[in-house]
Amino acid sequence: MSVTLTVYGPIRPLHSGHYGNWAPNPAMRLAQLLATMKAPDGTVLVDGWEDDVTPLGAAERAALAAYPADDEAERLQFQLGSTDGAGRPRADLITHPSLNVRGLRSLFVGPEARTLIPDVAVAELDLRLVDGNDPRRQVDKLVRHLERQGYRVVAEAPDSATRVRSARLVQVQSDSGYPAGRTRLDDPAARAVVAALAAAGLGEPVILPTLGGSGPAYVFTDILRTPFVALPTVNHDNNQHAENENVRLGNVYRAMEILAAAAGARLDRR
Repeated sequence: MSVTLTVYGPIRPLHSGHYGNWAPNPAMRLAQLLATMKAPDGTVLVDGWEDDVTPLGAAERAALAAYPADDEAERLQFQLGSTDGAGRPRADLITHPSLNVRGLRSLFVGPEARTLIPDVAVAELDLRLVDGNDPRRQVDKLVRHLERQGYRVVAEAPDSATRVRSARLVQVQSDSGYPAGRTRLDDPAARAVVAALAAAGLGEPVILPTLGGSGPAYVFTDILRTPFVALPTVNHDNNQHAENENVRLGNVYRAMEILAAAAGARLDRR
């Protein structure tokens, strides 16, 4: 789900030579505020962030232990000097709810930069939820964290009276989001899909208990009470949601075989 944080400074941009060290800079305050949300190793510091997460079962833990991790190869591919997570594998980390800063804005950068104190600073966040998280409760946890940092939290753009009475002011806007959905790996449907892929001669599938994508799986798992099994088939370097997003034709053809095999899975509910 998406959350927008807007930290307010002066009603209009001010000259930094005349008002620097006096008028609070919302960009600096936003940076300080964001820094309170995560530890240096990437751990989310918002109180209760993982309190309602559904624990993994034995089958899920076994799948994580058997996962052929390629973290080091990907670290080098992405030219990362280090990774978050205190050394834990990526496959394990995505089973936990995340808090990501997906964009920042405050006045100008590059040739357009001016000697100004900004009037506002904006951060766009995305919250990745896992099974057990309630979208509204997760936002409420974030709001309480902001309040503990000394901020007055408002839902609408503040009027003049609110601005002058608030030492620290942030607007929080969020979409409705939706909960995550997860089917146990020892569910008959999950076992049937794995067996169908093996029977079709497609090799042994790599199994993960959770995938980090946006899709209303909860409609099946929570509302229809129906198992949901995701079958990712694209190339790992497809630049999802970024520049030059792509899919290799070989993966498209392979996907046809995988989906055809899964469609023929024989489900035994015994």
